[in-house]
Amino acid sequence: MAGAALLASASACSHLSEPAQEAGQTVVAPPAPRLAARVVALPALLGLSVDAVAQHLGPPRPVPASVRAMLAQLPGGGPADSTQFFRYRNLEVLVSYDAGTRRLIDLLLLGPNEDLLLQRAGLSAEDANYLLLPVFYVRRPTQLLGLRVVPLHPQPLQ
Repeated sequence: MAGAALLASASACSHLSEPAQEAGQTVVAPPAPRLAARVVALPALLGLSVDAVAQHLGPPRPVPASVRAMLAQLPGGGPADSTQFFRYRNLEVLVSYDAGTRRLIDLLLLGPNEDLLLQRAGLSAEDANYLLLPVFYVRRPTQLLGLRVVPLHPQPLQ
């Protein structure tokens, strides 16, 4: 659906903001913005323990009250004891893990824009190694709370 909206907006572009080009003049496109610095390679973290994830994303932080309020609306209530919250490069990540083995169970990327979350986390909807599940607010079922990333082929802990 987001792709259709993007396609529709791209086809409706009026090109009014582009500079006028005279015949025979070469137009040089501005350099592409550097996104690599803002991308987190979350797929590489899926086979790790929560401790190894913390080495990559930094120390876990307390779950903010605003995030607790959002999670309280989900079935099952708020964050479990075996959940850690990370904020890394404009990405908020809630990591669920098995308390006994410390194995990562899944990740919840928080944010209302699916495409931006995918881009910032370095995720692809076509990847066969994990499942992407949109998570919506219970009381506002058309508003995205975030994306849950579930590994499909858990590897032995590294």
